[in-house]
Amino acid sequence: MLKKTTIIAAFLILTSAAKATAIPIRTVYENDANSSAIELKVWKGYGLTINLMSTGETIKQVWIGDPSRFAFTSNGGLCPSSGGDSECAGGKATVIFLRQIDPIDFPVSTSGDGSTQITLLTSQKQYQFKIVPATGNPAYTSLVVKSDSDRPLPITRPRTPLPLTVEKPQSAPPPQTIKVPLPQPVALMRPNPGTMLNGAIQRNDANALAFGLSEAGRKGQVKPGSTTWNKVQDAIKLLRRGKTIDEAISLSQVDKTTFHQLLEWGRL
Repeated sequence: MLKKTTIIAAFLILTSAAKATAIPIRTVYENDANSSAIELKVWKGYGLTINLMSTGETIKQVWIGDPSRFAFTSNGGLCPSSGGDSECAGGKATVIFLRQIDPIDFPVSTSGDGSTQITLLTSQKQYQFKIVPATGNPAYTSLVVKSDSDRPLPITRPRTPLPLTVEKPQSAPPPQTIKVPLPQPVALMRPNPGTMLNGAIQRNDANALAFGLSEAGRKGQVKPGSTTWNKVQDAIKLLRRGKTIDEAISLSQVDKTTFHQLLEWGRL
């Protein structure tokens, strides 16, 4: 009996430890993955995997702009770096593992924070990310690139229908008008900024900004396909990737006044 109790206790301890050490996975979609706004941190002692299995692509070649701080390995062969043959039969990798290394004194220009660019050439396209060395506890250790067909559908605000008016025939004096009451609108629940996690607040801001942009397009304030429209769309994507409002404004280069006006319309 004592032995059985000891085994159960050990199992519960291992299960609790596994849950406590679980690290979230970061996800992006194909059409967003080549954006210079995506910054990937590589935590010392943990590393980072870039996983392209969901897209069905194979990685042919990998380049790091400044290799003095980072090294990589792959789960399959890559094409030779010489000759530029991106269609070689040897490129079968689908996952790249990045890790920090002790800085090497290379005669190249490096950024002040140690960041650089990594390029992945696949059988179909090219991906580029900014990678930055980091220390401490990681927020994520894996980036999964998914197909755009897996992207969730955008949330749209339901339109309120116009009241329905039904008139009796003229032969029935006096004519009466029956008005069908409008359906009660469904309230969108807004999280309390003081009690929600940062990621949840930013996703809510992204939805509000999307609603505000939709209203601006309907009113003719912002023309779909215009420069402002596209910048706001970039800001929505950045918020959904976990960026703050200030970071989204800076990276998308959208006008700050326009951004906050659309955000206010979307929260009404």
